[in-house]
Amino acid sequence: MPTPSKITTAKEPIWSSNTGRSSTGLMVGDIICYKYKMQIEWPTLSQAESAQLDRAVTGSAFFSVKFIDPADASGGFATKTMYANGASYPVYSYVDGFPRYKGVGIDLVEQ
Repeated sequence: MPTPSKITTAKEPIWSSNTGRSSTGLMVGDIICYKYKMQIEWPTLSQAESAQLDRAVTGSAFFSVKFIDPADASGGFATKTMYANGASYPVYSYVDGFPRYKGVGIDLVEQ
């Protein structure tokens, strides 16, 4: 895989189905769990590199992702089952008839 230029990892809460605003406007509900979301961005990619990336995230609905867990004080790795959401391939130029992409981004969301 091409080396990304930026990785943002977030832990997002998953709320219970009874979550919402009460009649007084206060938020009510319970957090069921936290799930990881990763926003990954690449610098300039060739057509071949963008195709390699696309195959990796569309080959199956879910896949394993290994990353440094920001919640682990020792810098340990976590492996999570994730899916790809919202890939974008901005074209910035053409070389020999093929596009070059700049700022390619994809969101990965834990299952």
